[in-house]
Amino acid sequence: MNSIKWDKVQDIYGCSIAIPMWVADMDFVPPEPVVEAVVQRAQLGFYGYESTPESYVEAFRNWLAVRHGWDVPEEWLAFSPGVVAGLSLAVETFTSPGDQIVIQPPVYHPFFAVIERNERVLVQNELVVEGGQYRIDFADLKRKFAQGAKTMIFCSPHNPVGRVWTETELQQLAELVKQYEVLVLADEIWADLTLPGHSHRPLASLNEDIASRCITFMAPSKTFNVAGFHLSNVIIRNDELRERYCKTMQRLSLGGMNAFGVRGAEAAYRHCAPWLDELRDYLKGNVEYTLAELEKRMPAIKVLPPEGTYLLWLDCRALPIPPDKLNRFLATEARVALNDGAMFGQMGVGFQRMNIACPRQTITKALLQMENAFEKL
Repeated sequence: MNSIKWDKVQDIYGCSIAIPMWVADMDFVPPEPVVEAVVQRAQLGFYGYESTPESYVEAFRNWLAVRHGWDVPEEWLAFSPGVVAGLSLAVETFTSPGDQIVIQPPVYHPFFAVIERNERVLVQNELVVEGGQYRIDFADLKRKFAQGAKTMIFCSPHNPVGRVWTETELQQLAELVKQYEVLVLADEIWADLTLPGHSHRPLASLNEDIASRCITFMAPSKTFNVAGFHLSNVIIRNDELRERYCKTMQRLSLGGMNAFGVRGAEAAYRHCAPWLDELRDYLKGNVEYTLAELEKRMPAIKVLPPEGTYLLWLDCRALPIPPDKLNRFLATEARVALNDGAMFGQMGVGFQRMNIACPRQTITKALLQMENAFEKL
């Protein structure tokens, strides 16, 4: 299968039988219309160059309108081989070496690499915990903008803490962005995977001001478990920014889409909303089950309930294991492979990220193995 999540556990964790709950792929087969579309495309027997199908653009625009209440004209759209690749392209296009870029740790670890490998300056606006949930420290963010940061990578919904930012929070961010003339690169790859009771509002959909200062990255990869399609949608309202972004794409010869991925993604956007709604209900059940079991079996591990994604951010700081030893302990002794929180920034030290997009019996087995390993300490 050559799956990173499943086939690299031995290389990364030193234990081939550890349950893989690290990489953010789901253990569910993509919806049947997606599989059928890819197979039908393969059966055509033509694997040459092709342009982006208009039918795909129409399907994605309709998805945005129905699921997110956002009417996006076709001319606003561009594409990239993936969200992280798109972010790198934007950093390359709109910033220069030495420029400051703000992120909000603990946050998706490739953000650090995108900034540092492009010789930009990393500026950290750390999230704070207030009222039992992570929040943006707007006073600190204002200081960072005032001190010269003109670009921000914004994770919405947030990976790994699972926040789905409220419209009030987004409005407050938009006001600061306007005041300090900041460009926002909005990673909204988790937009469709809010848990029931929570809804995602695209930042650029708030008003014309923020739309002109925001580049939005979305993809079907998390939603439908198709990261291998290597396809993301880039929404750029500002004509000048879009032209510059597309010129960078052309300069790097990155035009065109994966012929199989685009057909599968179109089928997903056209036919798979009911599948997604069922998935979201199941994930909500997984969250509730896992939190209840952790509280009963391992109360030293604390978790703030997520509002979106299928990730749990486990606070393990009360466990009698040094933070730098915990991840390896879980893999080799509990035989459960999680992401070490330290990779998400200094604020993640002592935390572990758990992927619960799997059958519930997998969660049961993992928690039992964790409990047994801790009991032996």
